[in-house]
Amino acid sequence: MAEFAVSTVLANVGNLAVQGTSFVCAVTLEVAVLKDELMRLQAYLKEAESKRRSGNARVAVLLSQIRDAAYEAENAIEAAEYMKKRNMIKKGFKAAVSRYARLPGDLTTLRKVGVKIQRVRRKLNEIFQSVERLNIDLDIQDVDECLEDYDLAHQNFEGDFVMVGFENEYKEIVNKLVQGGNMLSAISIVAMGGAGKTTVARKVYTASAVKQHFEVLVWVTVSEKFKVIDLLKEIVKQMPSDVGLSINDEMNEYEVGKKIHDILIQKRYLVVLDDVWETDTWEQINRTIKAFPDAANSSRVLLTTRKQDVANHVEMPTHVHSLRCLDEQKSWELLSSKALPSYKRSDIRDLDKFEISGRKLTKKCDGLPLALAVLGGYLSKNLNTQAWSDVLLGWPSTKDTQMMWGIIARSYKDLPNHYLRSCFLYLAAFPEDFIISVSDLINLWIAESLIPYTPKHILEETARKYVTELAQRSLVQVVETNDIYGWIEKIKIHDILRDWCIEEATQDGFLDIIDETTRGQDGAPSSHNPISYRSSFQNSSEQILQAPPNLRALFGFGLLSVSFPKLRFLRVLHVENARLENFSEVIGGCVHLRHLGLRRCRNVVIPSSVRKLLYLQTIDLAGVFRHESEVSSSLWDIPTLRYVDIPRISLPRSVQFQKSLRELHMFASIYEIEKDPMPILEMLPCLVMLGLNGFKAETMSFKAQGFPRLQELTLEMCSIKWRMEVGAMPKLFHLSFKRCPQMDGIPKGLLHLPSLRSVSLRDLRKYYLSDNTVKGLKQKGCEVKESRTPF
Repeated sequence: MAEFAVSTVLANVGNLAVQGTSFVCAVTLEVAVLKDELMRLQAYLKEAESKRRSGNARVAVLLSQIRDAAYEAENAIEAAEYMKKRNMIKKGFKAAVSRYARLPGDLTTLRKVGVKIQRVRRKLNEIFQSVERLNIDLDIQDVDECLEDYDLAHQNFEGDFVMVGFENEYKEIVNKLVQGGNMLSAISIVAMGGAGKTTVARKVYTASAVKQHFEVLVWVTVSEKFKVIDLLKEIVKQMPSDVGLSINDEMNEYEVGKKIHDILIQKRYLVVLDDVWETDTWEQINRTIKAFPDAANSSRVLLTTRKQDVANHVEMPTHVHSLRCLDEQKSWELLSSKALPSYKRSDIRDLDKFEISGRKLTKKCDGLPLALAVLGGYLSKNLNTQAWSDVLLGWPSTKDTQMMWGIIARSYKDLPNHYLRSCFLYLAAFPEDFIISVSDLINLWIAESLIPYTPKHILEETARKYVTELAQRSLVQVVETNDIYGWIEKIKIHDILRDWCIEEATQDGFLDIIDETTRGQDGAPSSHNPISYRSSFQNSSEQILQAPPNLRALFGFGLLSVSFPKLRFLRVLHVENARLENFSEVIGGCVHLRHLGLRRCRNVVIPSSVRKLLYLQTIDLAGVFRHESEVSSSLWDIPTLRYVDIPRISLPRSVQFQKSLRELHMFASIYEIEKDPMPILEMLPCLVMLGLNGFKAETMSFKAQGFPRLQELTLEMCSIKWRMEVGAMPKLFHLSFKRCPQMDGIPKGLLHLPSLRSVSLRDLRKYYLSDNTVKGLKQKGCEVKESRTPF
């Protein structure tokens, strides 16, 4: 995506310190001229991108060259900026000199930068000559690429497919689950891709009658590629907390399955197996032990599949429910609910004309809910009758997949700007049916400069608007929303949409997927596709990952053990559930790194060389076992951190203020369990969210003016009493206590927090629930959610 690459480089050049003493004069001039040339080139890109999609091979090569030149320029300029950053934090006499004069080593670096920029400019001149030969005209149209401010109160992110068109099926399936005989039995929902199977199943799963009838409810997505042990562990995670079920990474299939069996034999349960592809899936899950026993207590299994033979193959009494496509009237109801939502109708003129065109478009979708939803999302952003007529006139004559892909392509092209289009393609980096945390996704988008700076909004706010935009257009499925703030918490992308994203991202050179369990490489670069700057390795058996030296983002999912190549220009490293072999040896050389995510990885060692990563914004070690990790306190020397989630590290010293840090989650180090962390942390000026675990200081102190921007505070396993001054935490909105059995009552100072609106009390002693502070909070209108799980 050349337009995105050039825009990103221009934005970064504007932010880099290229004035005054940053560069020698000659290099400063080179950078200024380069910036002008990139801005001139940017005007060509919209039309060129359109020609690439139409199959113009020469334009595709040109765009690849533009992207390569832009990234090469950014790497060169950032090398000089890194030199300046490094000199600013050095200590001693030599460091002081380097801030005001050029040392020989610095001059050598700057000369190399100048040479590289000159090389990029020569490449750009060649590109301009190619543009002239290809007759690509300047696109001079003014395009409004701003996102509107969304009123989330109008948004319904629940399962619209069930509410529109599947009411009878929903009632029938619920009745079959809660009624019938005592034997373990199954219901299979069968339909083609995009027909609404998962949405119907999700609505059934969350029905009040189902929740009341079953003691244990478990939902797992099986997908075309799955590992039995991972699926069983996911089931364990969803078991009720009061059953006391725990596992570790060393347990095998039999051991995990035995634990599941021993719990479920005592409970009436419902297990949902979503997106089952193979007929022997049930046998694979139960091959070492029958994890789902028949206790003759009316337990049930609900599965969804595209294949009739899979639906009939489960070894138990099974009712097969074939989900039919929507009829014409139900199809129109679904399309109109997306394209003409009730809160917009009063402002729409000639509503009857929209209905005439809309009903014609409805027939074209053949009753397929996904097609209707995505098309409806597109039409809702183009509320003029001419646009609707144009869609009808340009409708492809092909059916099924090609029809669906045509709708997706139109919706993609209609996204307001190239930033949002890049954000959508970025979803292809995640495995099939992966539940994507919006918080994680936002960190990745920001690290890749996919979120533009806007005057009135912080980056996270703009990113959440992007997620909302994609949900409104039905390009992502909302899995979970936040009860406190109302925003979208988790999403997933439908298989059909993901396949389209992989195809588009590969052809564009934006991303390639390396997956050994399917075709060897999903979307792997061919002779017709440009080399990608981002790679997502999924289910790979290779220990040493093979990646091009200029790679900017590396993802790893389903990898047992990983050794990393040297990747000097890497911006994003995100690996989950893998054992790391040589990480500590290579990480110090990744000086351009913005995002470091090693969720649930093993053998994680963050060495002191981490202090070299002067651009690092995010470090996410969530789920990493404390005994399998080691994190150097040098981490706090990095000035650009925005998000930190680490298992155990010493508190920063008072001189190590992270002025940009917005979110922090940490465990107490073994030497600081009894230390009060608040006097240090409350001085973080931008901290919005704080989660602490294992701090057992006798008293936690909150001073006036402390935590000036903190909105959410979570304390887990903290036995504490509070001392609060008036004026502390003026913006605290939500407070959560988790498993604090020795806490000395609910702090009375909470009654004086002006912004507090929500308090969560989980796994506390029962007498806390009648605490006078709790009563006072409720009287003030603060919502108090209580968990009464006994200790």
